Amino acid sequence: MSQDRDGHDRDRDRDESPSPMMMRDIHALTPPISGHRSSSPSMTSSSNSTENFTTISREFNALVLAGSRMRTQNQESGSNNLTRIREHENLNEENNPLAIVLDRNPLPPPQRSGSDSSSGGGTVVGAMNGGGVSIERVKKEEIESKINAWQNGKIAKINNRFKRKDAVINGWEGEKIDKATSWMKKVERKIEEKRAKALEKMQNDIAKAHRKAEEKRATSEGKRGTKVAKVVEVANFMKAMVRPPSKYSFF
Repeated sequence: MSQDRDGHDRDRDRDESPSPMMMRDIHALTPPISGHRSSSPSMTSSSNSTENFTTISREFNALVLAGSRMRTQNQESGSNNLTRIREHENLNEENNPLAIVLDRNPLPPPQRSGSDSSSGGGTVVGAMNGGGVSIERVKKEEIESKINAWQNGKIAKINNRFKRKDAVINGWEGEKIDKATSWMKKVERKIEEKRAKALEKMQNDIAKAHRKAEEKRATSEGKRGTKVAKVVEVANFMKAMVRPPSKYSFF
């Protein structure tokens, strides 16, 4: 029995003997824990760098998408999208399923070096694309200015030619009007002369008719008076002779 108890005690001692070793293991593991704690900033920095890389790649992808849209669409609208790509992310999100979605929970701001590199890359790409767009825009504006100058010159020539023709037509029209007016005035003058002559002739004829009528009236009046005087004389003679008038008169 004592041997069994001794063996059992030995086994218990054996089982309990590693406990100090586990304590030593725990004490030995404390430095890695502190090291793990000290390495957390490095992990956060590495996570920040990865996040910076993701944001840079996201902005680069957005710039690439905007450049491809700029080539397919109008150049001016494309350049506007490049300059305002961060303002139209919501519209891209609604229209294009492959567009970059704006992060609703933004991460803390990246480090200065990462932000400088990302902004530098974005500006370089934007400057390259914007430079091509600006050159094409300048060429387009130059061509449009030449076309406008040519158009204005042609229109000015046409207008000047029309004005000259209009002046010639106006002169011809005025000449014809003056000629017709002078002819009408000449006719009116001749008509007035004829009218004056006709009026004068009419007045002369009327005066002559009045004069001849007066003469004829005076002649007939003289004949009437002579006849009346003879009748009165014969009547007085008959009264003196108390003799009735004969059937046949001697007149």
